[in-house]
Amino acid sequence: MTTKFEQMTFVNQHSNWWGDWFFYDATQLGEGWFFVAMIIIFLFVGYGKSLILTASLALSSLISSSLKWYFDTLRPMAFFKDLKVNWHYVDGVVVNIHQSFPSGHTTTAFAIFTMLTLFFKNKNWGFIFITLAWLAGYSRCYLFQHFPVDVLAGSVIGTFSSLGVYSWFTNMYLKNPKDWYERNLRRAKNTNS
Repeated sequence: MTTKFEQMTFVNQHSNWWGDWFFYDATQLGEGWFFVAMIIIFLFVGYGKSLILTASLALSSLISSSLKWYFDTLRPMAFFKDLKVNWHYVDGVVVNIHQSFPSGHTTTAFAIFTMLTLFFKNKNWGFIFITLAWLAGYSRCYLFQHFPVDVLAGSVIGTFSSLGVYSWFTNMYLKNPKDWYERNLRRAKNTNS
């Protein structure tokens, strides 16, 4: 019901030094290095879960990147370049110009945190994980990198990529269980000592 200009003006007007610092760090939750770090950590939990995370990263990245190249939409800075508005930019952030739709960081964050929600037996963690994913998504608007629609699309892609991968792997594993699925680097180290 609101225009891109109204949305970004609202977000941009609610910026301050604390938000600059916080959302600069929050956006790291959607970086590829964070996803890779999670995959490595899960090698110590179980090879199967690490493989599922890897497949989720591959699928969500493929979908997100394909849509970015297909639509090649302008990001906020380029979209509003003809308007004389004194936008707030966060120091140290390189603001991109192209491939706004969908948000890759948001896709990655929702893919990670959806999968973590599925992995954890205590589903109360899901609220924390979804909050972290949401903060990573909002950070993309706060840092003037994406529009809310880009973030929404990224959240849908990340969530459903993880749900699909988890469902497929879980179904495949239940039909044909493998010993390696539960093994991990910790156990491999202990048996070699």
